[in-house]
Amino acid sequence: MIKFFRKIRQNLLTENKFSKYLIYAIGEIILVVIGILIALSLNNWNQNITSKNELTQIIKEVRNDLNKDIEFLNLMIEISEETISSIDNLLNKDNRMPEDSLLINITGIHRFTYFVPTNFGYNKLNKHPRTELLPDSLTNNLTTYYTGYSIERNELISQTGTVNNFNYFRNYLIKQGFPLEMEGLKRPKDLSSLNYIINDTAFIGILRNSKLVWTAEIGMLINAREMAKNNLETIINYLSSIN
Repeated sequence: MIKFFRKIRQNLLTENKFSKYLIYAIGEIILVVIGILIALSLNNWNQNITSKNELTQIIKEVRNDLNKDIEFLNLMIEISEETISSIDNLLNKDNRMPEDSLLINITGIHRFTYFVPTNFGYNKLNKHPRTELLPDSLTNNLTTYYTGYSIERNELISQTGTVNNFNYFRNYLIKQGFPLEMEGLKRPKDLSSLNYIINDTAFIGILRNSKLVWTAEIGMLINAREMAKNNLETIINYLSSIN
């Protein structure tokens, strides 16, 4: 093909047909440019296909992470509800409650939740250079979810709420004779002080504050679960649309 075009050029120059040669040369340049554009388009197309396949695999990882989050959040919500139930049992106590029951309810409050999304897939997504190939609704919703429940955000809230409340509760019980071993409270040898504890105004105040904190915590966990479910639904719809 190259020899063919070269022969045409030589004939035009030999016959001194410069105007025709010029037109031919321009046409040849246009053909070369078209060839380059086609090659670039094919290369971009191949790169887009490769990037989309990579992003699909990452999105599937995010889907799996969200499923784990939802399962964990269900457990945390259940634990939080049980904690509030223990608080209500103590606030609405009667003097006939057995000491073992009092102990179960008191120790049932000695806990706190800490939720951070599983972000292995999302971290990979953040590092991928071609996320613009994904729908904006998908990436924006994921960003809202993962930044809204980031480690930094949860540490700040825990320091000002859940953990502080946990520490107040634990420190009070330690003063009342509950042994502390490896950061966990153990059963006291003498249970005779339990009825005093649940009638102590300081402890009642701690319980009421604890209920407020745990109620807010449940609200946060439920909101996180709804966001996780919405993101999961968006991902499922996206994966269905590209199959």
